[in-house]
Amino acid sequence: MGSRKINARGRQLQELFKEGFIECVNDDSTTFEKNDYEEKFDWILASQPLLSFISHVETHPTIGTQSGHKPLTFDIPIGVEPKPPSPRLSLNFKAANWPKFRSKLNEQLMLWNNNRLINSALDIEEYTSFITNSITSATQEAIPTSKQLNTNIKLSEATKHLIQLKHKTYRKWKKTGEDSEKQQYYNYKVLLTNSLKNDRKNNFNKLMSSLCQKKMYSDAVWLTVRKFHNKRIEQTHSYNVRYNNVIATSDKEKADLFAEYFQNEVYVKPPDTLPFHQQVIQQAHNIIHGSSNTKLNKWKKITSKEVKWTIKQLRNSSCGPDNIHNSIGYIPNGWKKANIILLLKPNKDKQQPSSYRPISLLSCLGKLLEKIIKQRLMDILEQRNILPEHQAGFRPKKSTLNNMIRLTKYARNNLQQNGRRRHSAVILFDIKAAFDSVWHDGLIYKLNELRIPQYLMYYLISFLQNRTA
Repeated sequence: MGSRKINARGRQLQELFKEGFIECVNDDSTTFEKNDYEEKFDWILASQPLLSFISHVETHPTIGTQSGHKPLTFDIPIGVEPKPPSPRLSLNFKAANWPKFRSKLNEQLMLWNNNRLINSALDIEEYTSFITNSITSATQEAIPTSKQLNTNIKLSEATKHLIQLKHKTYRKWKKTGEDSEKQQYYNYKVLLTNSLKNDRKNNFNKLMSSLCQKKMYSDAVWLTVRKFHNKRIEQTHSYNVRYNNVIATSDKEKADLFAEYFQNEVYVKPPDTLPFHQQVIQQAHNIIHGSSNTKLNKWKKITSKEVKWTIKQLRNSSCGPDNIHNSIGYIPNGWKKANIILLLKPNKDKQQPSSYRPISLLSCLGKLLEKIIKQRLMDILEQRNILPEHQAGFRPKKSTLNNMIRLTKYARNNLQQNGRRRHSAVILFDIKAAFDSVWHDGLIYKLNELRIPQYLMYYLISFLQNRTA
């Protein structure tokens, strides 16, 4: 890279880049200057996870050095402020003692007074907290946490043998000082380098083959990915975050700044000034605070079969605040809270809050209830043909491909009619923060217009109220 000539060392370095074992920290500044001649000879090479920590790369003047090489500096942050313990648990379910888990859970559940009636929101809050704590306690007793993954490559027998020969020859060379032993040592060193290279390739090929054989969203896929490229490291982000002329440096300041940004820019509600808006708001208020019609509000109990089926449909995603891998129509406040992680969008400025995509990790029991209610709502919408035929999103056995085929057929049938060639245009638009900016009163108004059962309405109203994420 520093030299324009092609040689064996350069080819070896290029192979390492192609295989992804090391990467270059990109900086366009020249690093050598002498007699009006400038060139970039010096580079910063690193591999993960160290590469993630390198920032503020700068090239400085020669400051009087004779060689003509300019100093390169960069930052690798070392966190000094204490880090709070991560709420995220990684459990080893393969080593779980399930009989012990069931026994411990039953023991915990027996502590609840079964004669106590659950009639109020406070009763529901206490009971859901009790259930969550019982499951957590049983989990801690019977399911061990996962250990850190071993990301070292698996060595072949030939490689292990070459390592032994290299070490043995090196000791012999240092003891005798003979040139023949020295040459033999370097021969083994070259052979070992090639053998390690082959081991890496073989491990990578096995990895790719195993991914093709596994079902997506399964634990095995992501376990395999983490073995290949372990990104689950405790990163200390050295860069500051800026918003509204405020610079956040500590983790607490950054969290507060992100909260302010999402509240002001993403979750902001436009002013409701039209007369129709006031009509919708009044109607939604009447629905929320009005008395229920017992005929329309006939409760359909959630069965154990329904719960078991729904549990099987849940993805094995990260756990939420509960750390767990209702006829009143009330959703507990604990199920409306979430752990929020921020993912940096590709090729975006790390210092801008708008460059991050928030992901909410919800409570396991909350997701279970939400999925049951969602399935009941979808059954009603499908049975009554409420959804338009061309809607493909969030519908079973439909996807974007359905509308792509529909658009293709429409274009083919209309672009050429009566022997005349016609032109067509497609307008594509994306609504910013579409789900986050849904008008809640308007949603309640629409559901009421569609005559959705009242017990489902009360669940949805409770779901929307007092959410923290």
